[in-house]
Amino acid sequence: MSDRLTGLRRSLGYSRALALVTTAGALLRLAFLARQPIGYDEDFSAVVLHHPPDRMLDIVGRDSAPPLFYLLAWLPAQLGASPWALRLVPALAGIALIPLVAALARRVAGDASGLWAGVFVAILPTTVMLSEFARMSGLAGTLTAAATLLLWRATESPSPGRWAAYAAAAAAAVWTSYFAVLALVAIVLAGIWLAPSRRVAAGAGIATAVAVLTLAPWLFFARAQFEHAGGSFWVPPLSPTTIGGTLGQLFTGPPVDSELPLGPWLIALQCVAVAAGCVVLAAAAVAWRRLPPTSRRAALFCLLASGGVLVLAMASIWRPLLEARYAGVMWLPLFALAGLGLAALPRRVAVALVVALAVPTLALSVAVTHAETSSLVPELDARAGDHDLVAASPSHYLVLLDEAGPRTQGRLHVLAADDPPWFDGTAAYPPGAVIHAVPADVTANRGLIFWVADPGAAPPLLPAGYRSTESRCAIGVCLTVYGPAD
Repeated sequence: MSDRLTGLRRSLGYSRALALVTTAGALLRLAFLARQPIGYDEDFSAVVLHHPPDRMLDIVGRDSAPPLFYLLAWLPAQLGASPWALRLVPALAGIALIPLVAALARRVAGDASGLWAGVFVAILPTTVMLSEFARMSGLAGTLTAAATLLLWRATESPSPGRWAAYAAAAAAAVWTSYFAVLALVAIVLAGIWLAPSRRVAAGAGIATAVAVLTLAPWLFFARAQFEHAGGSFWVPPLSPTTIGGTLGQLFTGPPVDSELPLGPWLIALQCVAVAAGCVVLAAAAVAWRRLPPTSRRAALFCLLASGGVLVLAMASIWRPLLEARYAGVMWLPLFALAGLGLAALPRRVAVALVVALAVPTLALSVAVTHAETSSLVPELDARAGDHDLVAASPSHYLVLLDEAGPRTQGRLHVLAADDPPWFDGTAAYPPGAVIHAVPADVTANRGLIFWVADPGAAPPLLPAGYRSTESRCAIGVCLTVYGPAD
């Protein structure tokens, strides 16, 4: 493949060859865009994006993120409730990432490195999975990669136009994810290291400050988000396990539940992807030593520009924040070095590594790894009556809220002993969504309780005399019906 890639570059030219690689990456993403049902976290996006814009911004302002992803994804989401419509913006961002990382790699070690980096990003499980997930992480990562490239250009030949372009990309990144601020810290420091002059430092500092300060009106509007700052959070404390898991997801994307069909096989393929990715970066480290000084500095710039992950890890000593989705906003410039590594390897080794990355990506794209909560909607819509209760755990509630019919929605609640934490997406819950006991009209009229939860999870509160009458499960979810004993 190395020889073929070189021949392709020579016969078509760099731009046309990269266009073919980008097209292949686009087809891979779009072909499987609707394969997975809407899953946890995506369900919040689905509910929010199906509200009018003013209501959408009100909900987002009480959650934990800036609004740009939602503003961009709102119009495609109006095309319907399909996963394809909800994931279109992340997919486009994932496609745009391919030439961006290729451009970074090309500056490090030439055309071959750029094309190999494009291939790496086009087929890597992490980048493909982010492209098929209706959340802001993929868009934010692409914008920080764009900011990295634009800052590099501005440090080479500073001009108002180039600083403005960098500031625009940086502002878009922080309007997409607050973690982009940490990414910008590393990018700016890397840029100043690359061109250590007062003019560059001033330009980088001013442009970055302007980009971050554009968030001020939003932070005032969304001041309710600050209430979460001192509350509980779902990220586990810093440990060797969390560090290793985060680094592993650099190559594999989200972890796979071993209880899923073919789960152990998918996990084994993810391990193959981790091994292949590590070999690629190790090859880049070896090749770096043989680069001329200018290229070596360029490679080190890409490495330093990914240093926001270290800031995130250090911050996690005091408050756990190290998690792959957050780190993914920061470490994409590192993938430029993958092009250097692949270009330096023998042809057969490079081919084997590309295959070792492509096979897990295809397997994870084809296999259903999200909970099939939406598959229960037709049965609930057909069976739930006026005196029944449709009770769900927080991890399945928002999918039902978005996809169920009006009658089911009218009987739908989160049944829990305690109020769910904010990171379960409670900002999108309608008033009265959470109940702590089965309503009296259900038991008085001998209504049924439809319980939607993870496999094996029992309802926390069950009226006396009620027992399970039937149950059926799909991937990652079960519907159990409880009724009064005769």
